[in-house]
Amino acid sequence: MAALGTLTEQQISAARNCLDRLLGSPVFARSERQCRFLSFLVTETLANHTDRLKEYTIGIEVFDRPPTFDPATEAIVRVEAGRLRSKLREYYEDEGREDTIRFELPKGNYGIHIISRTEPAPQRTAANDNAPNVVPPVEDKPSLAVLPFTNMSSDPEQGYFADGITEGLITELSRISALFVISRHSSFVYKGLSKRAEEIGKELGVQYLLEGSVQRSGERVRITTQLVDTMTRAHIWAERYDRSLEDIFAVQDDVIQRVVAVLQVKLTGAEKIHHGSDRSMNIAAHDCLLRGLERFWVYTQESVEEACTQFKRAVELDPGYAAGHAWLVRALMFQWIMLWKPESAVLESAYEHARMAVDLDEHQPYGHSVLCWVQLWREQKEASIAAGWRAVALDPNNADAYLFLSVALSAAGRGEEALHNIEKGIRLNPHPSTFYQFALGQCYYVLGDYDRAISAFKSGVKLKYEFLPNHLYLCLIYTLLEREEEARVEHDALLVLTGGHRQITQPIWLDEKLLKQDQLLRQRAGLV
Repeated sequence: MAALGTLTEQQISAARNCLDRLLGSPVFARSERQCRFLSFLVTETLANHTDRLKEYTIGIEVFDRPPTFDPATEAIVRVEAGRLRSKLREYYEDEGREDTIRFELPKGNYGIHIISRTEPAPQRTAANDNAPNVVPPVEDKPSLAVLPFTNMSSDPEQGYFADGITEGLITELSRISALFVISRHSSFVYKGLSKRAEEIGKELGVQYLLEGSVQRSGERVRITTQLVDTMTRAHIWAERYDRSLEDIFAVQDDVIQRVVAVLQVKLTGAEKIHHGSDRSMNIAAHDCLLRGLERFWVYTQESVEEACTQFKRAVELDPGYAAGHAWLVRALMFQWIMLWKPESAVLESAYEHARMAVDLDEHQPYGHSVLCWVQLWREQKEASIAAGWRAVALDPNNADAYLFLSVALSAAGRGEEALHNIEKGIRLNPHPSTFYQFALGQCYYVLGDYDRAISAFKSGVKLKYEFLPNHLYLCLIYTLLEREEEARVEHDALLVLTGGHRQITQPIWLDEKLLKQDQLLRQRAGLV
């Protein structure tokens, strides 16, 4: 590490350039508060004003606290510093890996360490803790991942349409029991990345990759696609389609049939009959669904509201659109659980749409998955678990179906079964989201394995700091174990993230003993 006094003018100039590049990166671009925080710390450090980097000064100048701000009772600076360390780590593990000037925020003070290196950072190795895991390949059936199709349209906003093609192929291929198909979340980890096929194959534990591009112009669409063997890097099938927009489902069907034929997979009778049964033939309704999905995956209050609007429009245009009803359920439930719309009418509306999705298409796995989710929160334990089992039976490759079933089982106090199912979901989703880490932590919490529960919840926090349930259960476990300082840190983080609201989420427990423990711990932690 180069001390500030030993940095040359050239290095200081390079540090400012690196800071500009870092603040413009995808990791920081949408985090105005974090950009302002880091810029202030680096600027003051470069100006030799580290004596000003005190919590009180930072609170007033960066976070707009009033002159009465008391760092001892308001933890905003400490909490935001933790988030900043996570974002710096994320940036330097990927886009900034080869930066010759690096910034580190040490624990205990706010003076930025400026590290100057004459050589680029070494590439990650298998021995490095941050290196991607190598997942054992599936031996008993063909395994594949559908990588995000590239948007080749002149309009970048058509990216939602390319993503929709990818999601449609994943959905249909995953319903084929003779295939092993990686989940949507883990596939989209590779969106925009340039990696060799063999690398991705090892990280996901699959032999084949289906990839391609989409170009939409008015009512015409061009789709190119190819199937790649990750072991030999050979292209074992490729095709290009130039069709009208109305033929988009026929193109998807042809791709699936060709993949099935090339991999010599046999469909069951039910799979032949129900293939594509939950689609809408109304192109406008389908387009609304795709636009809604793009907004839903952002997971903010505003984006989920926009997703709801699109999903509602989809089912207005086509009331018989089972997938539209199912995704509307998912968005409504997210709003209700996060207390953005806590009214009971929202929960009942979600239930009505879940019933409609299942009634319209009894063989649609996702309809049963969201019905499992709704019934859990309606405290219908047996109905919830039954719907969850039905979903995984219909689609053994649906990672989210295992996720919802696992959460329902753990909420009912059935920790061993819950753990078995979330482990299946994580194998289908080798890059699990923060929600999967929460479900895993919940299993260990039910089983009384608090060390593993803490590890899972911490992993979830690292993946997405703003996801409240991981912070909540870290706080509750620390309270249970009388680890007061750690409980206080999570308590403070929750209050900052919720703007001071102490009621964080709806309680999830269906088991009476677990529910009473949850209520007691929330009271002890000051979260009621």
